[in-house]
Amino acid sequence: MRAAIASLRTLRIGTARVAKPCRTYATLSPHTPPPTTPYEVFDEPSKIRQRDRAILRLREHETVAGPGVVDYLREDIAERLAERVEDLRVPPGSILEMSSHAGQVTKVLQEVLGDELHPSQEAGGVLGAEKRKWWMVESSDPPTRIRASMSDFLVEPEIGALRGKLDAVVSGSGLHWIGDIVGALTQMRHLLKPDGVFVGAVLGGDTLFELRTSLQLAEQERRGGIANRVSPMINPTDAPSLLTRAGYTLTTVDVEDVTIHYPSVWELMSDLRDMGESNAILGRRAMVSRDVLLATEAIYKELYGVEGGVPATFQMIFMIGWNPGPNQPKALERGSAKQCLKDVL
Repeated sequence: MRAAIASLRTLRIGTARVAKPCRTYATLSPHTPPPTTPYEVFDEPSKIRQRDRAILRLREHETVAGPGVVDYLREDIAERLAERVEDLRVPPGSILEMSSHAGQVTKVLQEVLGDELHPSQEAGGVLGAEKRKWWMVESSDPPTRIRASMSDFLVEPEIGALRGKLDAVVSGSGLHWIGDIVGALTQMRHLLKPDGVFVGAVLGGDTLFELRTSLQLAEQERRGGIANRVSPMINPTDAPSLLTRAGYTLTTVDVEDVTIHYPSVWELMSDLRDMGESNAILGRRAMVSRDVLLATEAIYKELYGVEGGVPATFQMIFMIGWNPGPNQPKALERGSAKQCLKDVL
């Protein structure tokens, strides 16, 4: 009884005493085991269904209006990514495209590089003896491609057989829908030969900041709170550390901004749906009410509207990383210099 009374704090108010219990704080038990799986952010089955429907819509549009009508953004990313692959000193002889969607990157690379190998890569020095090899991996189910989850694709036998055999892994879309992006980058590195290269692009940074801001302000006004409508994105300053944590060397990161103008926010949302880029966060609200959408349109037009429509910004983060190899240039050990920099300057 005395111990219980001693654990109470008393507050004197006039002549009365009010008993107040001591506050305790929650702590993590030292016996709690560490998590064995990465924190899940996205609803992967829903994203697979969205991309399946997007590919079907893409094929329907291509038969009617030709290519590039719906997936113009991925076509642009594929062309910019192909420029970086083309700048490599020796074009890769075996290329795998991750999260290929409709295979836009592979199509552009086949036009740029062709199927003929560089003379230094020919078996026995015989020109034309071998052809460049291509693979495409997608979590949805387009034909003639390897179907695999983007978060754990090395467990697939067809992909596991390629471990350590590829000259290059490229990815032009889909990395921004992977919760454990470091784990995915590490798995891609395991597929590369020593001195193999990863070239990828991911949407992040200020992508769709106009739409994000308008949705947040509209929901704050109409509902008094903010729902998770837009997925979290990678900052350009985080990209080098992601590559380094995944084990890549000689990393390079650059950013390009693309602004696309739409007649209104409705066309923007419709195109995002047709591209399979709708919301897929775990715990998201299934529907957006009409009054929130109307408020979003008004706020978007008021804050960012221009003559003839509204702009939408897409920030493309391009990443290049190399699998460690014996022939890569390496920095000398600290203190091994033979000439003082002061004497030069």
